[in-house]
This record gives sequence, structure tokens and C-alpha cells, in this order.
Amino acid sequence: MKMKINKPTKIVAITLSSLLVLALTLHIGVNIWIKKQLPQIIKEKNDTAYDFTFSDLKFSIFNNSISLYDAQISPKSTSDLEEDIDFMGKITKVSATGVNFIELLKNKNLQAFSIVIEKPNITVVKSIKKDSIESSSKLASSIDIDEILVKNADISMLNPTGDTLLYKVYNLNMSLDGIHMGEKTATKKIPFTYTDYKFKIDSIYSLVNNDSFIKSDYVDISSQHILIDNVRLYPIINSEDFKHQKTHSNTRMNVSIPKVKLTHTDWGYDKEDLYVNIGGILIDSVQFHITEQKKQTVLQQAKKDAEKIIQPIIPFRLNVDSLSIKKSSFNSLGIVQVNNVNIVARKISNRVYEQLEVDEFILNKPQLIHSPNKNYNQNKTSESTRLNDRIKFKNIKIIDADYTFQNQKGRNILFVKNFNLSLEDVEINDQTVIDAVPFVYKNPKIKTGSLVYDSEKMYKLTSHGLSINEGIIRLNNLEMIPKITRDQHTAQLKWGEDYYNIKTGPIEIRSYDWGFDAQKEGYFKAKQLTVNSPVATIYRDVSFPNRPINNGLFSKKLRDIKFNFIVENLQLNNANLTYQETGDIKRKPGQLSFTKMNMSVKNIYSGYKRNSGPRTQINVSTVFMKNSYLKTQWAFDILDRSDRFTIKGQIDDFDVVAMSPFLKPYLKVEMTGKIDKMMFDFTGNNYIANGTYAMDFSGLKVDVLREDGSKRKLLSAVGNMVVRTNSKGIKEVDIKPVERVKEKSFFNFLWLCVLQGLKQTII
Repeated sequence: MKMKINKPTKIVAITLSSLLVLALTLHIGVNIWIKKQLPQIIKEKNDTAYDFTFSDLKFSIFNNSISLYDAQISPKSTSDLEEDIDFMGKITKVSATGVNFIELLKNKNLQAFSIVIEKPNITVVKSIKKDSIESSSKLASSIDIDEILVKNADISMLNPTGDTLLYKVYNLNMSLDGIHMGEKTATKKIPFTYTDYKFKIDSIYSLVNNDSFIKSDYVDISSQHILIDNVRLYPIINSEDFKHQKTHSNTRMNVSIPKVKLTHTDWGYDKEDLYVNIGGILIDSVQFHITEQKKQTVLQQAKKDAEKIIQPIIPFRLNVDSLSIKKSSFNSLGIVQVNNVNIVARKISNRVYEQLEVDEFILNKPQLIHSPNKNYNQNKTSESTRLNDRIKFKNIKIIDADYTFQNQKGRNILFVKNFNLSLEDVEINDQTVIDAVPFVYKNPKIKTGSLVYDSEKMYKLTSHGLSINEGIIRLNNLEMIPKITRDQHTAQLKWGEDYYNIKTGPIEIRSYDWGFDAQKEGYFKAKQLTVNSPVATIYRDVSFPNRPINNGLFSKKLRDIKFNFIVENLQLNNANLTYQETGDIKRKPGQLSFTKMNMSVKNIYSGYKRNSGPRTQINVSTVFMKNSYLKTQWAFDILDRSDRFTIKGQIDDFDVVAMSPFLKPYLKVEMTGKIDKMMFDFTGNNYIANGTYAMDFSGLKVDVLREDGSKRKLLSAVGNMVVRTNSKGIKEVDIKPVERVKEKSFFNFLWLCVLQGLKQTII
């Protein structure tokens, strides 16, 4: 049974069918018309500098969509683009949906729901001069697009001659939402507005200069963050060419950053100025290595000095809330290698040509290795080191660093554990950067753990720690320890040489100043240097001859120091000094001791570039041979080239038996008796000394001993016949002139003077 269709239904069906056929016919017709007419329209309306062609087109009247296939963009042959940026490329497919074609053709306003650009491959050729051509194109008066998508794009930039790749972006996928371009945006730095954006890139290549390039792996950019994987900087030029050619840089380096994350990012233009705001920068690690350096002049563009423009460090306005770099390493030939450092910086603010300021900069637990390189180019010139900026740090901290200093042979000679440093108001500017210390600072604070200085010779210096705080330098428990035994020391001697073992309590330096003068020469000044509880043992084997050179007096040694220093007051508190001497390794060494010594010295300074200076005055009080108090006053003028000095002293109630530890093993002499008072007042120079010697003594007796320590009666009797037993009051003599043995020390000279006075007094 057939269904019966009423007449109204037939009319509706026929009408709909007719409309559908009409729509399909119109759709086919419009497609045919657009394919024929659109290229002609584009050619007529395209007043840009570029040709635009495509191989196929599809249009849908139902959703106002259009798709172009195999599109190509290239500069017009009639265009003069010498000062412009040429670009060209191919696009596999361009699709636009929701396009108001009537509005586009009538009023040149492009409105669309979305535009999708698939697999564009664009090449940009950079102009020699900066783009200065003002666009006058009327292809579109305004543009409003809900979304633009770019899929699988490759973008390259070549140099002006087209033979060098400057930049390349691989497989870019991008979405840009809420785009509007109109009359009000056309003159802005960014000629359109947008509501959101996302970029994802497989990798990026960028040429830094003719010497190096940067590459990265995956890049993810949105309005909230930027993520970059595996950033690397590599040298292009090989080592041989680097050494023998002029280059843009005098260093070859490698840099590797596995991951970078920027959060809460915002950027744009404020009037004409680019600004970048970043909430946080997180870098998991940085490996920075300089592989080679040279002293050759770097290649520069041929410009007159007056025309040179020093670029700012950061050429845009920047604000960063925090920067964190973890477990990184840096090396710079001739400076410092840093390993395993964690870096934190807070509140970074840059104003172009004004100031780069950082609230706080922290290096946490770095391992620093200082390896001086004699070939490192340390020459500075005002032109090459100008900043055109001020860099300011409100606070710089180094926390728990381990520091190692190596000599030029690569041997570790200085170790510092748990080094902590704090500096305030640090500033680097055009002036400071050419100074020997390239920054100024306030309120330095330093605290360390143990220090070890392992000299290349026979001594090792150690300390429990160093601190600098509120203008006071404190060194705790300094020790100078020989690395070999006495026997080993003696076995390697050719000339006589002292063997030291020294320990101290705290050492303090107050009211000090140091730095570099206008000639970039170092200086050190201090009002007070205090050494507490030093203990020193000095041993000498006198069977070896002295080195045949002039052993200058203290005035000469200070005069010859090649840098400027002065200590106004030096104080030794509660010192203990032991001097041991032998001429036969089978014998027990003779020994002199000075205990409970207190010494004050005024005006210790170098003679470097000085024409005048105050006299140096030394006052000593001590217990001599654990028996009697000895006091001396010693003075000299450092700048007096004759090395003139005066020294006087006094000892009271001295039991001569106390000299046995020195006389018995060394001179094979034993003495008894008492010296109630002994005084001397000598004047001398580098050649000769004389003066007065006075002594009040009683009961002096001399016994001459055999090797086994027994008394030699005949020699003892003869000696005692010669020696005066009692002075019967103070006996004073003018000592005969004593000539200095120039290969020996000042104290040997003093001993010869005392010995001469003793001879003239008791014989």
C-alpha cells in the first residue's frame, strides 16, 4: 500500500529540494568564480611588496570557510627592498572559517572565527639597515580573528647576502587568540592586540656571532610560563683558527643548561620601551666552561671611536622576582672554576642605561678552584670595559664555600673550608670596572672554617678559621708546621738555615684599610695588630756555613718590601720563644728560652715609594731562661740606608746556672754565680757597633767539661784564674767596636756585642 503524500508536503519537499540544489549550484558556482577571480582580486588589491600565489582553493558557502593549498610568498620583482627585510616561503595549507567575505571585499575588514596555517616554511633575509619603511598597504583596514593556529612551521633567518643562517625555529606550533588590528594599533611596536597565546617549538638555532651559536631543544611558551630544554652554546670556529685569526671574542666557550623555566611572565611595550616582567626563573643547572683564551685584539667594525656605541647589558626594562640556579659549574681561564654552586637572586630590576639592581645575590655551597694562568689576558682599557650601566647589589652572600688555590703548575697550595662572605651596597660602574678591584662595597663580613696553606717548600700554615666583622680581622690558632723532621732538614742542607715550629692563639687586626691606589698598586694599613700567646721554637745546626749573601738587618728587609703597608702598633702578648743550636748531631742542642714575653712595636712599614717615615720603636719584656726578667728597647729608621740602630736592655737577679742548658751541650762549659744586674746600650749600623756594657756580679766560676760531662780540672783551674769572680759593684765598660758578620742575623750581631762586653767585664 502506497503512502499518500498530501499537497502541502509535496510543496515543502519540492521547495527544500530546490533550495538545496540552488545552494549546491551556488556553492559550485562561487567556488568556480572564486578560483577564477580571487587571484585577480589579490593581484589588484595587493599593494604590499610581496606576491602571493596558491595552487588550489576550496570554499564552503555553508560556514563561510576558505582553504588555500600550496601557497607561496615572495618579494615582487619591482620592489626596492634594500632597506627592508625580505622574506619568502611556502605554506602547505591555509584555512579560514567564519570569514565575512562581503565585509572583506567591500570594506577591507577581515573578520573570521579562525585561521589555520599548516606547515609553513618561511625564510627571512635580514636587511643591512634597520627596517625604516612605513607600511601603506590597504589590503585590510582592520583585522578581527578569534584564533590563529600555526602548525608545524619552520622559520629561518639569513644574513643580508643570504649565505649564512642566523636563526632557525624548527616545528613551531602556535595559537594566538583574540587578535585585533586596526587604525589605533597600526603605529604601535606590536601592531595588534591579543588575549592569549601559546607556542611550542621542537628546537631553536641562533647564531651569536661568527665565533659561536646557541641551540635549544623543546620550547613551551604561554602567557604564564616559558619552558626551554637543553640550551647549549657552542663555538663555531675551531681551535687552530681561533688561535691565528682575529675573532669577535677572545674566548672559546661551551655552555650547557638542561632546563629553564620562567613563570608568571608578562611583556609588552610601554610607549616605545620594551618591558619584561618575570615572577621566577628556575634553572636546574648551568655548565659554563671557557676552553681557550687569547690576547689578540678582537675583530671590530670599522668605526671611529667617537661613533662607537656601548650597548647596555640588558637592552630592555626587566623585573624578575626571583632567580634560582641549581648545582651549576663555571670556569674562566686565569680566574676561578666554580663547581656545584646553587645560585639565588631576588628582586632583579633593570632600567636601560641607568641601573641594574639586585636586592640579594647568594652563592650557596660552591666549590671554588682558583687557578692563575700566566697567559690570561688581564689588560683592561676604559673603552673595552665600559658598561654604560650601574650594577648594584644590596647584599651579596657566599655561604659555606670550599676554596682551593692552585699554583701555575696545578698544585693545590691553599685550602679554605666553609668560607662565608657578606657584602652590602656592592656597585659596579664605568669607573670601578677598570680598577684593580672592579667594584665598591660596604660592611664586609667573612667567617671561615679551617685554612691550610701548603707552601711549595718545607712549611705548612694552618688556622682554625678567619673572621672579618665590624672592622676587625681575627685569625684563630695559626700554626706554621714543618713538613719534614729536623734530621731530614739537616740532611738536605748545604748552607745554614733555621728550622721553625710556630703556634699562636688569636691574631687580631683592628682599624685597617686595604685596596689599590691610583696607580693600581696594592696597599695595606692597620692601626693595631695583636698576636696572642705565640709559641715559637727555632733550631739551627751551626756546623753548616751561612749562605754567602748579605743577610740584611730588619730595617733593610722592611725598606725593600715592594708594596705599601704600615702597621702603627704591633703587640705580642704572653709569647714563648725557644732557640736551640747545635754543631754536632750527637749532642743535645744548646737552648735559650724567653717566656712570658710581651712586645710592643710602633711604626712597622715598608719603604716602598717613601721618602720619610717615623722611627720604629720596639719594647720587650720577658723572662730569660725561666730565671730573670729582661727588658730591651730597640729603635731604627727604616729609610736610613746605613741601617743605624740603637738597642739597650737590662736583666736583674740572674742565676748563671740558668745558662747551663745553652752553655753545657754546645760550649762544654758550666758556670755558677749570680749576676745582680746587667745593662747594655749599643749603637750600630750594617757594619759595626759599639756602646757601653755594665754588670754587677758575684761568685762567678767556670768549669770546662769533657765529652762525657765530667770536669776538666786543670783547664777549669786556669780558666778561673783568668775570670774575675766578683765585680764589687757595677762594673761598666765601653766595648770595643764589634764588626758584623753580614751573612748572619741581627741577633747574632747583638750576641757578639754582649759577648764582647762580658769578656771586657769578667776578664
